[in-house]
Amino acid sequence: MKAPFHSPRMLGVGIAALALLGAVGGGAVATAARTASGPAVYAELPTVFPNYIFPLESGGVFTVANAQQFSWQMWRPLYWFGDNGKAQLNTSLSLAYPAKFTVNGSHDTVATITLKAYKWSDGQPVTTRDVTFWLNLLRANPQDWGASVPGAWPYNIKSVSVASPTTLSITMKGQFSPYWLQYNELSQIIPMPQHVWDETSTAGPIGNYDQTVKGAQAVYTFLDAQSKLVSTYTTNPLWQVVDGPYKIHTYLSTTGYTELAPNTAYSGPNPPKLSIVLQPYTSDTAEFNALRAGAVDFGYLPVQDLAQKSLLLRQGWKLVPNPTFTITYFPYNFHNPKDGVIFKQLYVRQAIQHLVNQPAIIKDIQKGYAVPEYGPVPQSPNPFIDSFEKDNPYPYSPSAAKALLSSHGWKVTPNGVTTCVKPGTGAHECGAGIAKGRGLEFTLQYSSGQVVTTQTAEELQSAASLAGIKLNLTSAPFGTVITTAATPCKNNGAGCTWDMQWWGVWSFEPDYEPTGGELWGSHGAANYGTYANRQNDKNISATHASSALSAMHTYEDFLAKQLPVVWLPQGDYLWLISPKLHGAMSTATDPYFQMYEQNWTLSG
Repeated sequence: MKAPFHSPRMLGVGIAALALLGAVGGGAVATAARTASGPAVYAELPTVFPNYIFPLESGGVFTVANAQQFSWQMWRPLYWFGDNGKAQLNTSLSLAYPAKFTVNGSHDTVATITLKAYKWSDGQPVTTRDVTFWLNLLRANPQDWGASVPGAWPYNIKSVSVASPTTLSITMKGQFSPYWLQYNELSQIIPMPQHVWDETSTAGPIGNYDQTVKGAQAVYTFLDAQSKLVSTYTTNPLWQVVDGPYKIHTYLSTTGYTELAPNTAYSGPNPPKLSIVLQPYTSDTAEFNALRAGAVDFGYLPVQDLAQKSLLLRQGWKLVPNPTFTITYFPYNFHNPKDGVIFKQLYVRQAIQHLVNQPAIIKDIQKGYAVPEYGPVPQSPNPFIDSFEKDNPYPYSPSAAKALLSSHGWKVTPNGVTTCVKPGTGAHECGAGIAKGRGLEFTLQYSSGQVVTTQTAEELQSAASLAGIKLNLTSAPFGTVITTAATPCKNNGAGCTWDMQWWGVWSFEPDYEPTGGELWGSHGAANYGTYANRQNDKNISATHASSALSAMHTYEDFLAKQLPVVWLPQGDYLWLISPKLHGAMSTATDPYFQMYEQNWTLSG
């Protein structure tokens, strides 16, 4: 989930903007003398910080910074994924035992869930009432969940039956693959403290409002509004009752600086030993300078600073390249009122993909720490990818791009602007809605803060010019980029004037099997470009019903050909672990950007 750095999330996986903390006074907290009792400092990726605390995030805040790094440390998902660097269910860290699946007399799949013995920090047990609370809010407000998919979760829930405080069953509308249900549906559930949060105003009593649709909508509206009051995170009593290993201790709303303190009542495995600082930076240069100054315990090495690698290793730092379970891409806005008609032409998308020089980007910009991406399923580490997607259907070829455009009625003008000279819908004409004289000129906005991203955007701009496609580049903080993309288009695209928005990467969680319903299903919550294709929808539905790899291969091969987005190389994350920090390898090797700070200790 998540976000965008996404990651579903972008996780994005999520990159957001802030002023450099040291410039506004918060840096003293992060750079103060630290002892074996902490805090340990985690360096956020450039311009990343949490900005939403309620663990039922809508598309614009559906990010790794808000989920894995923040709310999930306080409110644990029912099922945890990521196990010793492997992309799989982690049974020991999950709040429930793996679900048991049966088919009832109506031929519906039934998932039966049994909870483990976890407690909230106020001493109350985590029960099935806390699970149904989350489910009720989700089902009454599906449009406000960043991983919702019409026809799938949560729309395919038929009923929920509670047998006891520790056991409940969810009946689906029809039969589904048990693997998909475990990895992509039940994986989204986050128990929430119903005995604290089931209210509709700060002055009102706690009730059972969530048990009606109207009441659940009112509760969601209240909690969403409270979550947007970022300056109250440390004082609002709502956010003080947790079941995860951490509680919020400090949050500076002006910068996003965050400190999480151990939850002394944590009832799960590996109780935390340290407070954790989530330290934001404006750029990867600022982060690396802080790391070299000793102000960071867990950080990253920007690829442009690889020359410093040997020095860091001699100083005892551990460098851990991590090929995460993510993909890098940016969408076209198919509802752009001016340019959408061009993006809907497959041959235009093919031409643009032919102008993405992935080998050069990997070699010259990412210094070899990346893998190519040609479709919707990650190249590595991944059991789902097939041979077709591993081979590039549209290899770098400016001549192929120019041939596609000229054969469809365009006058190709290298280093200028290619224009339509044969309007119409015929086989050798520009296509529906494209007027004579229309030029291929678009704007690509990308997230600021990383040199690699800027250099890649400039490479794309240069290569596109070879076929007369003019890419105007702008950069903005992640919050601006993702909010622009995630804001739904209305009135046939009025106000939706962006062309291409590149926020970062997409990390596959809380949908862990990469079927892409929320990303490219016609009405998926994270389908920001509004790509729509009936055959693709059928292919996605087939991956929900069957565990056979053939269904996944059909889905991924179709989108590798159809190009709903521009596919880009996926870079490794070059994590750096201080010689004073111990127990951090599980964080550095996790394919889903999961955080395991409860394993961390510091030495003097």
